[in-house]
Amino acid sequence: MRNVLIVEDQRMIWETIENYIRQTDGYNLVGSLASAGLAEDFCMLHCVDLVLMDVCTENDESGFEATKALKMRFPKIKVIVVTSMLDVGYLNRAREVGADSIYFKDVSQDKLMHVVERTMNGESVYPDRTPEVMVGNASCYEFTEAEIRVLRLLVEGMTYKQMAETLDVSSDCIKAHISSMLSKTGYTSKTKLAAMVMSKRLIVNGF
Repeated sequence: MRNVLIVEDQRMIWETIENYIRQTDGYNLVGSLASAGLAEDFCMLHCVDLVLMDVCTENDESGFEATKALKMRFPKIKVIVVTSMLDVGYLNRAREVGADSIYFKDVSQDKLMHVVERTMNGESVYPDRTPEVMVGNASCYEFTEAEIRVLRLLVEGMTYKQMAETLDVSSDCIKAHISSMLSKTGYTSKTKLAAMVMSKRLIVNGF
């Protein structure tokens, strides 16, 4: 029997995943937490084989930071990052903190449990890329890596000068990247661009 801990702060989602676990032979639900910051202590007190870890949890606790701590202390525990956030950097971030797999939520029992089973059997399950997001007239795949770096700083509210200093490029270079993204999306202002990128969860500030 494989013991599963769910870390998820949205009640409807965690109750759905709880039902998935209860309905699947060979798995036992040992707990559900709303805050990722509690996961390490929970695993010290209970036998846990698998953690299904949300990214943005209660009290602004990061699932990525919790995953990193868990894998350092309990390397045998499998961790699957399960998120509805489509941030283009999440695949690399999940790998960096040692997550065994990542799954983008679509509330499909068969798909999630397929990833769970493969992970428990020793596979590392990662999609080739995050799901496609449309931002205005542009697909997220149309943005270059340099433009994504600028977007991250733009949603933080940085000025052209601050972005240029952070990325060690000229202000003209920053303006060119933003102009390119405005042209692709059809938006007329960088404020609109930043707002839509955040609303589409292409960039999730702080996580």
